[in-house]
Amino acid sequence: MPGPAQDLQAIAPALLDTRAGRIEVASAGAGSAVMVVHGTPGDWRQGLPLAEDLAADHRVLLVSRPGYGATPISTGRNYDEHADAYAAVLDELGIERCAVVGVSGGGPSAAAFAHRHADRTSHLVLACAMAAHLVSVPRDLRWSVAPGLAEVLTPLARTIGRRRLRDPAKVDKAMERALTVDELERTRSDPRIVEDLLRHARSMVDGPSALAGLRNDLAQVQAAHRSTPPTYNGVDCPVLLLYADDDDVIGLDHARYYEGALPGARLEIFEGAGHVFALTRRSEVTARIGTFIAGHA
Repeated sequence: MPGPAQDLQAIAPALLDTRAGRIEVASAGAGSAVMVVHGTPGDWRQGLPLAEDLAADHRVLLVSRPGYGATPISTGRNYDEHADAYAAVLDELGIERCAVVGVSGGGPSAAAFAHRHADRTSHLVLACAMAAHLVSVPRDLRWSVAPGLAEVLTPLARTIGRRRLRDPAKVDKAMERALTVDELERTRSDPRIVEDLLRHARSMVDGPSALAGLRNDLAQVQAAHRSTPPTYNGVDCPVLLLYADDDDVIGLDHARYYEGALPGARLEIFEGAGHVFALTRRSEVTARIGTFIAGHA
């Protein structure tokens, strides 16, 4: 079980110069290392709730994937290059091994890290993690790859997003569209869930532009459709898969793929939950991850 949650509102990231290139990393806590890899789009800020819950017992590393936050896209484009960049972070910080948690769009590079750097991976956790070859690019994201158009629309979309987050009525409507019935009921009884959801949304409109990272993620999805799905036979660490049964972004077909591809993987499904269950079921999720890491230490 994780220790008491810490308030990391004032945490500040550092931009590390590694052998793989520059990488933005925020660090909190002490103990065995846990690296959190964020989703699409986003940056290190997405991992703050998990870091707050685990930092009492672990040194939590929050990385910004290439093209997101202050990490340049030149640091790595494909998932293998991302994985090697994470290993370079460990080198720079003098850390031998870590548990790695890949969330949503961060799943493929987290799995690649456990495969390419098996000797440095103590545990692998994939939460609502996408399998790139199973993803269909949403129509509302296709504009982001249009040269010139995205450069014009992205600042406008971010401005509109910030305005909507200041309007409680629009926030309520957005949650009604995005959350399951169970999750909506939970928000009414736990104000922290609402604050976590708002913090998550603000991170995508207040932080640096995610256009370079988003474009690259979409390019990797397209490349995955033209390639053979990856195999992970070299992964020899304990593997935990956390998914939701009512996730309309990443379905259970992704969970079944990883369950078959990762040796010894244990799949656990949260009933009545959607894609942001790491926030709407935060206590359950972080407790499960903490117990998993401690139980397989």
